[in-house]
Amino acid sequence: MTSCRIKTGLTKEKKGRQLETRDHKTNTTMMTKSFPWLTSLLVAASALLWNNGRQSSSTLVVHAFSTTSSSSSTIHSIDNIPCRETSIYISTLDQSITILEATLEGQDKLVDEVLLLDEERDESDDNIVDNDPYGSVLWPAALTVSEHITRDSFLKSSGGDNNHPPTLLELGTGTGLVALAASASNKYESILATDYETVPLKLLDAAYSLNQNDDDDDIPTTTPIVTSLFDICNLSVPLPPADIVCAADILYEKSTGIALAKRCIEALERGSRVVIGCSPGRPGRPAFLEELKRLLNPRLKEVDFVDVEGRTCTGERNSLICGEGSSSISDEPEMLIVALMDLTPDCL
Repeated sequence: MTSCRIKTGLTKEKKGRQLETRDHKTNTTMMTKSFPWLTSLLVAASALLWNNGRQSSSTLVVHAFSTTSSSSSTIHSIDNIPCRETSIYISTLDQSITILEATLEGQDKLVDEVLLLDEERDESDDNIVDNDPYGSVLWPAALTVSEHITRDSFLKSSGGDNNHPPTLLELGTGTGLVALAASASNKYESILATDYETVPLKLLDAAYSLNQNDDDDDIPTTTPIVTSLFDICNLSVPLPPADIVCAADILYEKSTGIALAKRCIEALERGSRVVIGCSPGRPGRPAFLEELKRLLNPRLKEVDFVDVEGRTCTGERNSLICGEGSSSISDEPEMLIVALMDLTPDCL
């Protein structure tokens, strides 16, 4: 979901951010180097879990059950990760979109793989970890952004019409709800959904097929979705072209927030409109705002998110992915204030 490459390793020296974790016999220093999500995962792991000196995923879960998915939901295997179908209602489309989320078993597998890879990696290993567990489940800002970019008023103010619909680029697509909603609206000329790892893109590709209604001539055709690997933190690679650039819930780390701010300016300078959604408690949000204000015209230092009414997500979560006290998850969908930012090129 987040869009930064991830490296993990063990070291005895302090290089960047360090976390100290202990069992009853051994002190181990674990190092993270600009991870958009791994820092918080390892903090939780060190606090909760040690099993005979080895980390494993928590058996505690957030007991939240969706009204739109259940134990009887169809299960799909995506990259050997069990995923369930979840139906999300999009009010601006007056229809539901089916996404694929990792089941609790799938989340446990992703968490265990990440922790095991970090445990086994030596300090000289610079390999990339491609198992971000956060991107395998839905988060509230994705629904907020989905409904925002499919409103008629938004599309009209973006200069799009039936003859010249806008193009869309999504950064850090995760489960792909934003791209799927845009596709279902059939009001975009093209949609490019990106992520820094392959699993979310495979989730999206499979979900896109599930949302097709080839046998029903009364259902409008959907806009095809193209998926691609893209790392927003690699600033040497330019943003793909698009009239509208959006991102939902990718501000998990300070480095990601700074990179996203720079990408916003890059998009605005070339004439793109930018929409960013952020659920409560994302640690990269302050760094994003600080960097964005620094880069923008001094007259616009007051630029900020606007609070809008969104909804919580439902469904079981591994406790290392989502703590039991998180406001993002509830047993039944509830109102949740989500932060939304909508920037147009004339703000420069």
